[in-house]
Amino acid sequence: MRDIDEALRSMNPVRTGKPADQSQLNEILSSSQSAGTARRVHPRHRWGWVVTAAAVTAGVVGYTVVDPFGVTAQPALAITPAPLRTHQSDRPAADVLEEIAGRVAGRTDTRPKPWKAEHFVRDDWALWTRIDNIQVTSAVIPEHRETWEKPDGSAHWKTTTLSPQFQNQQQRKVWENAGSVGKEPVRSSGVSSPGSGSTAEPPSTVEGMRTWLANGQDMGPGLLYEVLPERFQDHVFSPAQRAAVLRVLASTRGIVYAGTVKDQAGRSGEAFSLTGRFGGLPNKRTLVFDPQTGDLLASEEQLLKDAGKLNVRPYSVIQYSTFLTAERLQ
Repeated sequence: MRDIDEALRSMNPVRTGKPADQSQLNEILSSSQSAGTARRVHPRHRWGWVVTAAAVTAGVVGYTVVDPFGVTAQPALAITPAPLRTHQSDRPAADVLEEIAGRVAGRTDTRPKPWKAEHFVRDDWALWTRIDNIQVTSAVIPEHRETWEKPDGSAHWKTTTLSPQFQNQQQRKVWENAGSVGKEPVRSSGVSSPGSGSTAEPPSTVEGMRTWLANGQDMGPGLLYEVLPERFQDHVFSPAQRAAVLRVLASTRGIVYAGTVKDQAGRSGEAFSLTGRFGGLPNKRTLVFDPQTGDLLASEEQLLKDAGKLNVRPYSVIQYSTFLTAERLQ
């Protein structure tokens, strides 16, 4: 899994500014069918790779799409959502993270034992959205994803595209002129077999959690910001484990406290941003945590001045996820 993740990250158009090689993607997707991992195998990652690969392939988006009525123009610059409204703060990120961790660490672990399934719900949007094999750049079309994973690693999942979003009526008009792709919901579902990895609980110490998150990789700040959203959607953490995650962040260089924000679901949380190139285009990544529970509420990636060959304006949001539910079911 680590090799596949690293290969896909190296082909990310935000990093490279150019489209990925389709033959490389096919090879990666083929190898993923038998890929193992040192820890618990998470089926959602396998179909996550397919989504990621499609996104990478579409990294440099064309300006036209083919629809049943012929060729319809997409906008020269993709429509993107408004970024999180962050606020400058003089408080060090480490202090705020430690404050939340101290509040969370003493909470009672209410997760049922034994449990039948872990249930996750989230809404996602990415610049590289494809619907019916059409690259959509004329609207923000989120996807609602719900998964249930059993202790043996088997899972079933379903997704539904949500209503297109626009910042103004002009954007809606552009989308209508481009064929109104995504007007009707697109639904999909699937199941996956049990995995072969360990089902052991992650540690609740800071160093143990850091090692568990790294999974054998050199865990720099940029990679940590990529891994954390994945981990919050493949494990329901105990309060002590969430406190350990927050303390790993608190000890990571370069993280800035961005104040209290509201996510795409209208929930208030504490935002922590990381700015850098991370081997590619300059970008800012933001994680939003619930100050009472330490749960991850949202993640966002925003390009900065240099958009490379991507057809977006500088400072555009190119991806976000809103994490709505993470629970264990009896």
